[in-house]
Amino acid sequence: MIASKRIGITLWLLLCSSSLFAQKLITYPAPDSARRAADFQVAINGQDVFVYDNAVSAFSNFSFEGTVTVTVTSTRDIRWVEIRPKNVGIPVSFTKNKLTFQLTRPAQLSIELNGEHTRPLYVFAAPLEKNVPRPDDPNVRYFAAGKVYDVGKLVLKSNETLYIAGGAIVRGSIEATNARNIAIRGRGLLDGTQLTSGRLVRLWQCRNVEVEGITIQNSPGWTLVLLDCDTVRIHGLKQVCWRNGSDGIDLVGTSHVRIYDCFLRNNDDNIVVKSFNVNPETYYSQPGPGRDVTDIQVDRCVIWNMPWGNGLEIGFELRCKTVNAISFRDCDLIHVDRGAALSIHNGDTATVENIVYDNIRIEDAPHKLIDLAVFWSQYSIDRPATQQERTRLYMQGAWDGVLRVPPGQEAVHAGSRGHIRNITFRNIAVTDGQFPFSILAGYDASHRVENVTFENLTIHGRPIRSAQAGHVSIEHATGISWK
Repeated sequence: MIASKRIGITLWLLLCSSSLFAQKLITYPAPDSARRAADFQVAINGQDVFVYDNAVSAFSNFSFEGTVTVTVTSTRDIRWVEIRPKNVGIPVSFTKNKLTFQLTRPAQLSIELNGEHTRPLYVFAAPLEKNVPRPDDPNVRYFAAGKVYDVGKLVLKSNETLYIAGGAIVRGSIEATNARNIAIRGRGLLDGTQLTSGRLVRLWQCRNVEVEGITIQNSPGWTLVLLDCDTVRIHGLKQVCWRNGSDGIDLVGTSHVRIYDCFLRNNDDNIVVKSFNVNPETYYSQPGPGRDVTDIQVDRCVIWNMPWGNGLEIGFELRCKTVNAISFRDCDLIHVDRGAALSIHNGDTATVENIVYDNIRIEDAPHKLIDLAVFWSQYSIDRPATQQERTRLYMQGAWDGVLRVPPGQEAVHAGSRGHIRNITFRNIAVTDGQFPFSILAGYDASHRVENVTFENLTIHGRPIRSAQAGHVSIEHATGISWK
């Protein structure tokens, strides 16, 4: 243990000294047992960077400042290259099986060859770290580079930092309950491959939380889950998860949140806002109201949504009075394989209001662009008691998880329905791919979608100023305006 601490301190001193001598590039050698991708090689300024293998991609990590040249060698013949988000506008040159481009600022990129996105390479180019914690700090759980750590379930306590150094792999889950001033940081990898179920990171009733810089792969379920938390900052996070139900960031009854500069690829909702009464034993929902939700800002994130779920979601479980003051700004949705790019699915009692989507670019969303709906669902508090009955009433159509209301029971379920109102879509651009459709649908005349403003919505460069032009289905929705 003493020797391990000494090694960690030595590495920490080397990292600090490198910044003192104006080091502009830091790469992270992986543990010997890490799975290396066989089909990609990456070099930064001629220096090899380890490329991790994942079931749905390959990915590499490094940190830098200034200008670097990235060289990628593939086992495939290259005839076309797309670097997403396309908004970054990075020129790329390629010949035979090699491509080259330069970076002048941090970026999180998907490199896709020959028009296919079944096996992309992700290049995660992070800013240089600041305030790297010391390995001998008693309030730091420090995992040094070059090793694999099987931690089982790691529990964080108040005033503790979990630091995963670049080149370290931590396998296991992380939990915290009623903790204050906690952080999960670093440039290393949190790996859920060996887990078969559950949430990978579960924080309940925590305050002053920071999650920064790490990469998470292969979560068995919901990936980063914040339940009834307050004052949260999530930035520079990368997620590469592919198993069914692997929500990216779940904000359940959680308020005062800032999420920015993240790359999220998951096989369910990537960022999702919910509210339900948390069972203190299972951390799933139980009867009773959840906490109201307010003050959430999401900025400059890159989103890739696999077939389950939606890109940026509010819902389905909204068992509180109000969900309000939420904004999504300057984000790139590079692939939304199915579901909606931007969605509010109100399956319960809440009034969802004062939500802003601004400067959002959607590159590939073949199914739905916008989906605002109040409905009865298999996740609702008043859902049928048995799975058999839920299956019988399952509505096959534009939504997943929505139930048909039996004739004569509309008023019965109306008492558990909420509202959606005062929603703004500003500077939304579908830049490529198919022309998706959208839905604005209330439950009935008393539980409507109200006051929705579309300002400078464009699809394939064409301004959209009517529901017909935008392929928008409207039912029990009023106050829709186009500018």
